[in-house]
Amino acid sequence: MKDYQQKRMKEYVLPQPVYRQALWAVKDLSRLREKMAEMRINAYVLGERNFSPTLSKSDTCRVCDVTGIRAVDIAALSQRISAIENAFYEIPEKYREGIMEKLVYDVPYSDCFHPNTWKKWQQILLYKVAVNLNIL
Repeated sequence: MKDYQQKRMKEYVLPQPVYRQALWAVKDLSRLREKMAEMRINAYVLGERNFSPTLSKSDTCRVCDVTGIRAVDIAALSQRISAIENAFYEIPEKYREGIMEKLVYDVPYSDCFHPNTWKKWQQILLYKVAVNLNIL
């Protein structure tokens, strides 16, 4: 697999499981954005009661706040997307689009820069993603 870390950049070398988590978090960005758009649309869907009593095993009644649960889910997903996107703003602008296309959409790097330059900034990006997602 060509997604490896450059060992000479010691300050940005991650443990292998953390590196893989950060890599796949970035690769999952387009799906997360689609899910966020869907969740925001569904947040305004009417027809469900916002507070629905449910019976537990002890026949006591508790209240389930569907709107609150949706809000928490949207906030958590929004925070994850922001953590990944903010890592892109920490690398030079001229590399952002190329690295995003490579990692998110699997488009090969262009010939504008040397392959080692792309790998260097990709590794820095993944380090920043790991830090932002608190998986380091």
